[in-house]
Amino acid sequence: MLIFAGWIGINHKQINNMNRIFTIVAIATMALFVACEKPIEGSENDVNFKLTAKNTYDVGAEGETIAVTYTIANPVAGTDVTTTIISGNEAIKAITKPAVGVVLVEVKANTTTEKRLAVINISYATEAYDIVINQAAGSGTGNNNGNNGNNDEFDVEVKALYLNGYYYGEKYGEGADRYAFFLSRKGLNNGGQAHPEDSYYYIDAFAPANKSTSLPLGTYLFDKTNSGAPYTINSQNSQLIVTGTTVEESTTSYLTDAKMVVAANQITLYVTIDGKRHKVNYIGELAVEDASGENGDNGGGGNDDVTGGQDKEAKTTLTGDYNVTFDGEHRAKWGYEGDYWQVGYSNYTIFIMNKSNGYVIGDTLQLDVITDNQSKDGDFYGEYTCSYTPGKNVMMAGFTNNYAQSVGTWLFDYASASAYNGYAMIVDGTLKITDNGDGTSTIVLDAYDCLNNNITCNWTGVIEKD
Repeated sequence: MLIFAGWIGINHKQINNMNRIFTIVAIATMALFVACEKPIEGSENDVNFKLTAKNTYDVGAEGETIAVTYTIANPVAGTDVTTTIISGNEAIKAITKPAVGVVLVEVKANTTTEKRLAVINISYATEAYDIVINQAAGSGTGNNNGNNGNNDEFDVEVKALYLNGYYYGEKYGEGADRYAFFLSRKGLNNGGQAHPEDSYYYIDAFAPANKSTSLPLGTYLFDKTNSGAPYTINSQNSQLIVTGTTVEESTTSYLTDAKMVVAANQITLYVTIDGKRHKVNYIGELAVEDASGENGDNGGGGNDDVTGGQDKEAKTTLTGDYNVTFDGEHRAKWGYEGDYWQVGYSNYTIFIMNKSNGYVIGDTLQLDVITDNQSKDGDFYGEYTCSYTPGKNVMMAGFTNNYAQSVGTWLFDYASASAYNGYAMIVDGTLKITDNGDGTSTIVLDAYDCLNNNITCNWTGVIEKD
């Protein structure tokens, strides 16, 4: 995993919780897709059609896109899901079915001063459900057009010059490929770091499975249910990060609505943030880095040699043993990575960083551990042995992947936000993390770099959830 301690960057391992302005950007595993089942010959009496979403939705005056999910236990050949607007046609802009298992209902902005009610019937064979949409009253000014591009007036317009991101394939569910990327004016530097005084629009989107590293053409709609369906934008992760005079001064705002139109070599993004409408235009290549593991790169996951056959050549600047110290201004953070290494246990990354005036300066530890449990809530306490083979109670050894990213466990000594005094990949040794019962944790590291220099640390403090 690449460390960005002190700036924003992209990590191929996961992109989740983008509000971590001092470390990595990562993607967390979302809900699985409803698998596309092959139709079989069956009786309508045997159909088991069920909604997996709620029946009633409250929608703001600005409008939004609702994802109604369902399952079909016994598909009937030649039969499709149908939708009918029973009432409130004036509130509905479009109803689409981008994939098996999901119906997207796009609700228009309400420009009247009256509340609106819409009822939509969703049926399959002999079974049906009614979906009720309650929409709040508008201002009556006619300016509640949301992000649908129907109003040429925007509070913010940005001409993005860079697209930086990753293609993840179907790692997070069958039937759709995942793309996570930034649109910005200044892009990222060679270290994957953001630049000061810029706006980074981060979009977590899904498209039909196609094994393409280029963002597929089409219209993507905001999905508050985060179904992971094709042509949707994940609402939990997508956001805007505005960097200050230093990246440490960044502010993060989540999107409340979004629509993205991808055409040949062009992206037009409409988003609503804190009630303000943003329009972002990008013209250029639509290709992103391949982090799917489908095309021979290191996508992680369960192999004995997770480095993808690299020789793990020595990468260290140490010339002797090194004791890592954290005192004065410093910070510790943990991030949940899911079962990234695909061994059945939770993976966590822990960063401990020395800081000065808000900047990361001096020693930083990047610890990559695989627990003995499946907790998502920070249960990373225990004893770990360093290894290149993923498994229970393993601290992953350090290596660099095909993107020149520092994956696994590393020591960094920062001279500035973009330069090192030194570094060392940790390839052997032990780690013990203890819960002291008073809100603090103790980390004891007794490890070795690739030149057999002993790297030690004995630290006690609070590890914050990232």
